[in-house]
Amino acid sequence: MAKPEKPAKSGRYRWHAFTHWLNLGFLAATGVAAVVLGPVALIPALAVEAGALWVVPDLPPFRRSVDEHVELKDVLVERAYYLNQLWGLNPPPRRSFGSRLAGLFGERVVDDLDERLRRLDSKQSEYLELRQTVRKLRELRQLRDVKLREHEFARFELVINAYLRLQVASRVLADAISRLDEERLRRELAEVSEQLERAGKAQLRAVLTERKRLCEARLARLPKLMATLELFRTRADTIVDQMRNIHSQVLADPGTNVTAYLGDLVERHEILVDPLGTLEAEHLLDGLVDPGPQVRAAAAAASAATKT
Repeated sequence: MAKPEKPAKSGRYRWHAFTHWLNLGFLAATGVAAVVLGPVALIPALAVEAGALWVVPDLPPFRRSVDEHVELKDVLVERAYYLNQLWGLNPPPRRSFGSRLAGLFGERVVDDLDERLRRLDSKQSEYLELRQTVRKLRELRQLRDVKLREHEFARFELVINAYLRLQVASRVLADAISRLDEERLRRELAEVSEQLERAGKAQLRAVLTERKRLCEARLARLPKLMATLELFRTRADTIVDQMRNIHSQVLADPGTNVTAYLGDLVERHEILVDPLGTLEAEHLLDGLVDPGPQVRAAAAAASAATKT
């Protein structure tokens, strides 16, 4: 038995149907007809409006269009967070009054993030290369034999966000490792061990034992954190290489099964998995990273991407 649809999602489709430009134009024409012909013109118009709002939101093509719009908006919101964390974003240009008024009825998705970037480095160049690769693939889709569908381009956008998520996670992890000064910790551990051997009072020994345990715990974390950082960087580099390969494959063979290629890329390299989730679950970042906006947002974004 199929589960009943959630009211919020059903209402979303109906709201998009109501704010569609065709429907708004019809309502405006109805208002003009009511002024010219009188209120009697409203009767058939309202019947047509009610029927349209009842039928259109349930049409699969319409729902697919709304879902693509909402998913693109979510992708860009997630991407804006990552780009701002990595390189900074200039504020969006001021919208005109007409644009703000139109936004009350139907939000238009504007992808202007690349133009608003502030700082430039090698990783940003790789990100822009990924974006350029997707644009080139869109151009290739115009060719008759190239089999690329819109859902595959939506998957490309998720892969680009995964690259940015790995860059943010790498930055967080590199900062955590920098706080674990191995030489200082080993020196502190040696001093505590020496004091522990000379300590006589039980109370002092308990304090020193706890300090020694903390030093050993931090030192034990370091190899795994360093290995994980290298893994994150390798996965990010793999995304860039694989996207280049996909573009080359499509150029060489327009009939390439891009869906299978993307599926293999996502599953083999765990692209949609929260990079910091495992480390947080094992408490390897405790005391090194503030579990605040940066880590929580990355985890939430990864979770949302996985559900998409």
